[in-house]
Amino acid sequence: MFNVLREVFPQRRIDKSHNYDPKYLKYPVIVTYRHPLDAMASSIQRYDRIPSDEEVENQIKEFADNGIWDILKIRGQENVLMLRYELFYNNYDHIFAHLEGFFSIAIPAEKRRYIAAQYNIEAVDKIVRNYDAFHDYDSVTQLHGKHISAYKGNINYYREFFSPKQIDYLRKVYHKFLVEFGYE
Repeated sequence: MFNVLREVFPQRRIDKSHNYDPKYLKYPVIVTYRHPLDAMASSIQRYDRIPSDEEVENQIKEFADNGIWDILKIRGQENVLMLRYELFYNNYDHIFAHLEGFFSIAIPAEKRRYIAAQYNIEAVDKIVRNYDAFHDYDSVTQLHGKHISAYKGNINYYREFFSPKQIDYLRKVYHKFLVEFGYE
């Protein structure tokens, strides 16, 4: 999403954050959210780790530290556009339509085609293969190693990644999130 915004608004400064800061009340904020179990599976893979119970606990803490619960507080604010990953995954028209509505702009067809070609999963995967690890990244695009997981962002792949016991546990941990955002 960062690069889509960077391309749509080349004269604006685009901040990327995993935490919500009260200063953002002054600015338009785009929040992307995803099924937390898929997000966690992707996060574990970016570190080249396995989904052990210990790693799951580490990720729960990291997600909390990175503000997973903040979006429950800020959704519905006038300056916040919420975009659900499962609806915009491989669907740039969804992204463009919501950005146009939120910002009251029109994104030209040529720019739409350019963004979709430049930042689709396959194109990004080709770029990030040149980076060895998650901490290796391009400072302009903020694309980094392990940006694209082995599952290529597929939806519901957590079911293959975690054990049934871990899935049950994580569904309890994230029950409020899952219910509030219509995942359960």
